[in-house]
Amino acid sequence: MRIITGKHKSRVLKTLEGNNTRPMMDKMKESVFNTIGPYFDGGLVLDLFGGSGALSLESLSRGADHAYINELNREAMQIIKYNVSLLKEDDNVTLINSDYKVALKRLGDVKFDYVFLDPPYRMHVVNEICDYLVNNNMLEDKCFIICHYVKGETEIIRNAQKLKLIKNYCYGKSEVAIYEYEEKENEV
Repeated sequence: MRIITGKHKSRVLKTLEGNNTRPMMDKMKESVFNTIGPYFDGGLVLDLFGGSGALSLESLSRGADHAYINELNREAMQIIKYNVSLLKEDDNVTLINSDYKVALKRLGDVKFDYVFLDPPYRMHVVNEICDYLVNNNMLEDKCFIICHYVKGETEIIRNAQKLKLIKNYCYGKSEVAIYEYEEKENEV
């Protein structure tokens, strides 16, 4: 696992061994970031299921201002802390070690520009989380929401008036959908 581009280009990150986390592969990660913008002009990132922290750290490397990384698994949280310190991004990252519902409530006053939803495959919570983010005004206009899940298990996003599917990628057993949030509902 490595940072693809930006100020931390080619830095190798530590990942948790075993099957508890499954990081997004470099090819898929590169496709995602090519879609949402190769470089960012600031912005706040939410990574609700942090894993190794790679997606948030890639965002910071590309110019995001700050990342909020949540991870319930304590061993994975130690890996994230290690990677954040390795890249000297401690001042630009807020770490939360809790259930995603608790994290969302704690972050209720923050509005995000980029949201990464990469829950464990057994969980089917993308729709619930997107609803929560929209209904609680936690997204900036033109925010990108990146959802990673098992291929073929796409959840239909209920907030289709405000979340527009921009791109969908399939790689092996994984699929990624990228949505863009629009504050003003689309004209029908």
